[in-house]
Amino acid sequence: MGGFHFAGKSFMKHKYLTRRRVFWRIFFLMGCACAVTLVLDELPIQRGWNSVLALCAALLLSAVASALFSGKVAGWSQSLATVIESRSLHQAERQAAYLRGTFYEEPAIEWRTALQHLQNTCFDKQAEASQHYATLTDFMGMIAKAIDERTGYLRGHSERVAAYSADIASELGIDADQVERIRLAALLHDIGTVGIEDSIVKKEAPLTPEEFEIMKAHTVKGASILRPIQAIGDLIPGVELHHESLDGQGYPYGLRGEEIPMMARIIAVADSFDAMTSTRPYQAAMDPEYVLEVLNRLATKRYDASAVNALTSLVKRGNIVVKSPRTPVSFPQRRVLTEVI
Repeated sequence: MGGFHFAGKSFMKHKYLTRRRVFWRIFFLMGCACAVTLVLDELPIQRGWNSVLALCAALLLSAVASALFSGKVAGWSQSLATVIESRSLHQAERQAAYLRGTFYEEPAIEWRTALQHLQNTCFDKQAEASQHYATLTDFMGMIAKAIDERTGYLRGHSERVAAYSADIASELGIDADQVERIRLAALLHDIGTVGIEDSIVKKEAPLTPEEFEIMKAHTVKGASILRPIQAIGDLIPGVELHHESLDGQGYPYGLRGEEIPMMARIIAVADSFDAMTSTRPYQAAMDPEYVLEVLNRLATKRYDASAVNALTSLVKRGNIVVKSPRTPVSFPQRRVLTEVI
């Protein structure tokens, strides 16, 4: 709005210049009219014409000139009004050139200047917002690394899940802006573990049922951490609901099917894939091919089938490569389903 306020001030600034230009043009036209009137007044005397006929000719000429001039002025006025309504800098530049030498030259130029000023301001604000966004994402990455560094076996987990999630979302044809939001949500999906005791998070043995119940709270804890930050409020579903299951057997709320946002369903697949292809206290790293078999077997039951299919395609094409996979290891299904954090 600052640009348009600037335009209003500019119009006032050139009000007197425009008035002076109009004055001299009207003065010139009136002078011409007076001269023509005098000529038409003398012609009947010299030529012996009927004075009424001469008067009618003068009125007709005046009417034609007035119509042409008023039409021209109305066209200039409409042209300027149209370009102001469009708020287009390109059109403003064209109209400034078109209205050069007319009554509306100064207003057109000032409108173009105001729009240019507004555009530059918007560019500056966008650059500033981009810088703030980059700082925020870098900070989020630092938080994710700090969380993962609490335990050796989680090192790099959040970054890998974020990368896998973004790749899956892109494979599904999700627009780039939403892909980035999914990536950031995946980067922070385990932020709630900062509220879980070290004795549980760092335990190098399978969790007891009681400990697992405590660990499950990391989803709601993570949502609580992010909720006060309005700028990243749309990431909360991915953090809070990535352990929900399509069959309603997940946590924290036991949501089913379409009740689970697509963001959370994508992160669930990426999280489980990374958990099963990396070494954990309760399992050795599994071969990606075997993990894909497990995920496909559980598609439509626990995992979103489209997300699993997208991940499968990415791995098959070599877009996702797991470093140093070990020999496939089979584990009881209960452990794979309940202890993947």
